Amino acid sequence: MTFRYPDSTDSTQVEKLFLRDACSCHRCVDPSTKQKLFETADIPLSIELESHRYLSDGSIEIQWENDIPGYYPHMSIFPPAFFAKNHDDRARVLASHGYPRRIPWTKNLIAMKHCTFPYSEYLESTGTLHKALNHLHRYGILFLDSTPSDLSAIEQIANRIGPLRNTFYGPTWDVRSIPLAKNVAYTSQNLGFHMDLLYMASPPGLQILHTMIASIQGGESLFSDGLNASYAMSKEAPENLASLYNFQVTYKYKNDGHWYQQDRTTLCNLVEFDASGSEVPDLTGSEQEINWSPPFQGPFERDIGMRDISRNGTTESGLSALRVYLKAAKVFKAFLEAEDSVLETKMEEGTCVIFDNRRILHARKAFGSDSERWLRGAYVDKDPFKSRLRVLNEQLGIPKE
Repeated sequence: MTFRYPDSTDSTQVEKLFLRDACSCHRCVDPSTKQKLFETADIPLSIELESHRYLSDGSIEIQWENDIPGYYPHMSIFPPAFFAKNHDDRARVLASHGYPRRIPWTKNLIAMKHCTFPYSEYLESTGTLHKALNHLHRYGILFLDSTPSDLSAIEQIANRIGPLRNTFYGPTWDVRSIPLAKNVAYTSQNLGFHMDLLYMASPPGLQILHTMIASIQGGESLFSDGLNASYAMSKEAPENLASLYNFQVTYKYKNDGHWYQQDRTTLCNLVEFDASGSEVPDLTGSEQEINWSPPFQGPFERDIGMRDISRNGTTESGLSALRVYLKAAKVFKAFLEAEDSVLETKMEEGTCVIFDNRRILHARKAFGSDSERWLRGAYVDKDPFKSRLRVLNEQLGIPKE
């Protein structure tokens, strides 16, 4: 049915079933638990509006007819903001998720942004935390300085966002070179761009690394924005995208009494980018996730034979899906590792980095085996991060850059 906007000639079409389901009166939503007191499937398909009227504040009051048994008489009130939020699918998604669009970055762009926040302000100031977490969402990375060399500091940093994610490495862990290491991170070798724990069904959303001891020579940290590589490919090599969205790469960790394994496409969730290059989430609110972790790949287990492949609107016979993927992966790797894509930094003692493990790739240059380097690490899942971000933005608004 059609409703007009107050003080306007504009109107909007709204499904009455949607309105009935969205009622938030005390009979429909428990005031304490905030949970629904009826089931959507109980709404009669024959439900109708008995009457409706506009209130002085622009709200719309509806009296229902043929309502859920036991609810008659029943009145719903919808404020103007409800219709502003729900006038189309895109507006509804953006309003419901409550955080800014993500912005792909190159080395020069991220260098112009304020990426570093004082540790003490991050812990003590809600305003600083608000700015820091919005920055983390926009760009996928932030740094804290003057972090004390306390073993518990990383827990305090994580707990400002949400609970620690426990894995077989423990709730926190140490990155140090050790003999007979069970993970390449625990060596002094060069470690290429990767993401952590892609061999798990639900990889952690955020990674936190706190530098306790910095190596004297070497050991520089490198970061690259996977979202920017995806954006660059959509502009400069779109013919290679399909394989990155479709071909399954096997990630595997089988060592030291553990066996984790998952097949993942390199790019997940097809998204668009606006004229400024910002990501536009799809109508489910999904953001793009990147899966790239060459050190932790296992042998491919899917699409390794010859078959007909459809691409660019035509079918090509007898192609190897792996060969097509490899061509696309080389292009993606080139964008990731391009000089203008890589942020290189020597993380000194007291520096802590927080980054999006499903977007930002990290790497490390080799350092001398006789040089000590010690980082404390932890993970936080994406859900508590987004929950914290939504609550802060509801209270304080989404900050401008």
